[in-house]
Amino acid sequence: MPPRPSSGELWGLHLMPPRIMVDCCLPNGILVTLECLREAALLGIKHELFREAQKYPLSHLLQDESCYIFVGVTQEAEREEFFDESRRLCDLRLFQPILKVIEPVGNREEKILNREIGFAIGMPVCELELVKDPEVQDFRRSILAVCREAVETREAGGPHSQALYVYPPNVESSAELPKHVYCKLDCGEENPKLLRLGFVCHGAEGKWGLE
Repeated sequence: MPPRPSSGELWGLHLMPPRIMVDCCLPNGILVTLECLREAALLGIKHELFREAQKYPLSHLLQDESCYIFVGVTQEAEREEFFDESRRLCDLRLFQPILKVIEPVGNREEKILNREIGFAIGMPVCELELVKDPEVQDFRRSILAVCREAVETREAGGPHSQALYVYPPNVESSAELPKHVYCKLDCGEENPKLLRLGFVCHGAEGKWGLE
């Protein structure tokens, strides 16, 4: 009987076991099996993997662990490169608990952006290119024109406009001061807008902060 479809954390399983054995294929041809927590982040798994790899032959052929990323086969039968190493093992929706270590090829930022766009639209970007629906194509041309206009407007404003884009100001919804700030105001006649600030020393390290 063919395996049933799965919408869980692993094919045929709604939840991964609390601990699971993961087969990791290294670039030097060595297969290392690790016992991992289902909530373990990829960064921690990779760190543990490369520490364990030093006990196996051909470990001298490996570069620094930061030169590699994990790749796996998801439940959608797609090969996915996992650039975001903060993701948990149980969130990858792997077909089987098998991860391969590779050197990333191509533009890393572009691949991350394409992945985020794919999540937003509910389909891979490569499949979007194949859609011939006139409505979809018209929308893509329109949104491209809007984005191009926004970029041109931002660049026309010079460094100040670009700085506001990167570091947008936090605008309060009300002109009234928050209560915790208002209570520290010195309402005397000489300087009615003087703000009293107190400094306190935290801990043995002598770090100072606002009170």
